[in-house]
Amino acid sequence: MLNSNIFSNRKILVIGMGKTGRSISNALIKSKANVFVWDDSKIIRKNLKIKGYNIFNSKNLKKINFIVPSPGIPLKGKDKHKLIKKTINQNIKIVSELDLFQIYLNNCKNNKNIKVIAVTGTNGKSTIVSQIYHCLKRNNYNVYLIGNIGYPIFDSVKIRNGFYIIEVSSYQLESSKIFSPDISCITNITPDHLKRHKTFNNYAKAKLQILNNFSDGKSFFYDRNMIIKKLIKKRLSKKLYESIKKNSKKNLNEIEIKKIFLKDSITYNQNQLYTYAICRTCGVAKNTILSSLKSYKPLPYRQQVIYNDAHIQIINDSKSTNFDSLNYALSQYKNIILICGGEIKSNKINILDKNSKNVLAAIIIGKEGKLFENYFKDKCNTIYAVNLKKSFEIALEISLDSNEYQAILFSPGAASFDQYKNFEERGKHFTSIVKTTYFNE
Repeated sequence: MLNSNIFSNRKILVIGMGKTGRSISNALIKSKANVFVWDDSKIIRKNLKIKGYNIFNSKNLKKINFIVPSPGIPLKGKDKHKLIKKTINQNIKIVSELDLFQIYLNNCKNNKNIKVIAVTGTNGKSTIVSQIYHCLKRNNYNVYLIGNIGYPIFDSVKIRNGFYIIEVSSYQLESSKIFSPDISCITNITPDHLKRHKTFNNYAKAKLQILNNFSDGKSFFYDRNMIIKKLIKKRLSKKLYESIKKNSKKNLNEIEIKKIFLKDSITYNQNQLYTYAICRTCGVAKNTILSSLKSYKPLPYRQQVIYNDAHIQIINDSKSTNFDSLNYALSQYKNIILICGGEIKSNKINILDKNSKNVLAAIIIGKEGKLFENYFKDKCNTIYAVNLKKSFEIALEISLDSNEYQAILFSPGAASFDQYKNFEERGKHFTSIVKTTYFNE
């Protein structure tokens, strides 16, 4: 657990007592801060009170030095949390989880020996941070994986030297002001989480907060497509933009890295290119990075092959929660029987045009399936299924009627919240369905 005397005697309100909120609260209590907590759920508040937490009430407001909202707490617009609204005229600072972490780091005696690698983006960030972790760990670096993947930030172990690798979301970055990673990465930016951010520009702006405190000596990696290049130039100050350009010599030289991969006969994707470039920046030798990537086991539900024989391949890509990730999955396979659908994040489904030719049949699930149905109905055999189990049974029937090698690809291209708690629960359910239906387990 990360605790520090810098928080001692400070009066702090933590809003949102899920996994992250509890982690922050416990670390601050151990730091001898005066911690007040709040959750909108009466049941959670009751349980917290029984466990000895100090539940906030409006009488405490004038005592508060600053507020730490959990990442899921809305901070802007009409959805702004009621307690955040009350602080507008109270001169109370809002401090993000990432900024709290930065305050902790700034007050570590040995902070020059502690490096932070932070990865954000719409797709690929979980895979990249886990690959970096695997590579550094395998090469005996002192390294901890925290944030959206791994432990909550403040549940991590104190280190005197080494690396913290953090997967950071737009929710975490949105209110960040002083967070200053040594190595930062934006994998890509495409429309996502628009129910929270309202517009793509707001979402992109939140992602770019990772560069707020970029300076000479730091490293930044990004997909140099025109969208990100324009966003960086438009949204950052001239001084910051020039600093990034100056340090871009360290950044992702795709042509050079691709030559290295091809020389060693290694198939690669964009995520591996990022991993290679970042690990080289950390001082890992070229050959050991390549051998580490060969031994890396992919995370579940990210184009996870759960069955493969001479006739059929079954892929669980439940992590596909937007059209971009679905489009990438479609580019990887031929003769696809696609299972897709869920809670859509944008209407720009035409991004699939380039790879939709690989789809033989589209089986659609979810409450917002009309967009998928309208898109695929003129391109291939399109069926609306009631649920995931039925969709797999239909996919299986279609595959058995063909002599061609086919891929049953479960890549929703949409969020899971219309039917599941998260993409992990959705992915687990699909794997279970495959095992009981296909293997009779």
